[in-house]
Amino acid sequence: MTRIKLETLFTSNIPVDCHLLKGRLETEGIDCFLFDENIVWVHPFRAVAVGGVKLKVPSHQLEPAAALLEHLKKGCLPDEMGEYKISEILQSEYHRQQEILSIKSAIRNNPALLDKPAEIKTTLLNPAEVAEIVEEEKEFQVLANKKLHFTWDDFFYELFDFDRDVFKYLRTRPVEYYLDKELVDRYNSRAADEHALICPNCKSDNTKYGFAIDYKWDVLYLVLSLLFSTPFPLIRKKSHCFDCGHNFNA
Repeated sequence: MTRIKLETLFTSNIPVDCHLLKGRLETEGIDCFLFDENIVWVHPFRAVAVGGVKLKVPSHQLEPAAALLEHLKKGCLPDEMGEYKISEILQSEYHRQQEILSIKSAIRNNPALLDKPAEIKTTLLNPAEVAEIVEEEKEFQVLANKKLHFTWDDFFYELFDFDRDVFKYLRTRPVEYYLDKELVDRYNSRAADEHALICPNCKSDNTKYGFAIDYKWDVLYLVLSLLFSTPFPLIRKKSHCFDCGHNFNA
């Protein structure tokens, strides 16, 4: 029986880091093994003492695994077609998902589009993907119109059945229905915000107007707090960017 020698490819005091890398390597057909994970989870303060969680691969797979790790450190993903920036892939997928939500929102606002898929305009999705969304929305409409149905036969059956589960009659729709509904509702809520603020520092629209984090305490607040002998309630508001942490005036 041939023994396989394992080589340490990556170590981290955070087990999740190793699991993320392990998942990526395994998609490339590389065998991965984690060592000392349990002791780090149970005693995180001993992580440094044991050298952290160790991700090991067979010695004959070390070279391709190390090459992939270097690509990931540079923020890239390689395949047979070349090398791609992870940030660009994520941005592209983000826009694609936004397009899907936009189509779903349009269909729910105008269900007649289910019978006229040719009128659905998109530049990011192909006809097959649009047809798949239409089929999903048809199923969504069926679930949306589903009503609670509980007959007298069901009542007597549940009354005399000791293993009864009356809650199954109340669960008229699956969990996936509510998750999909919430996603589209949130998309509509965000799209309806006509006063979205753009951060002047990082140009992000992930902003909100409220009590600014970095401007809570100044001379005015100290004076008012001393006069009232208690920390004065916050009254000064600014726009806050949740991506870069910058506070700015609207």
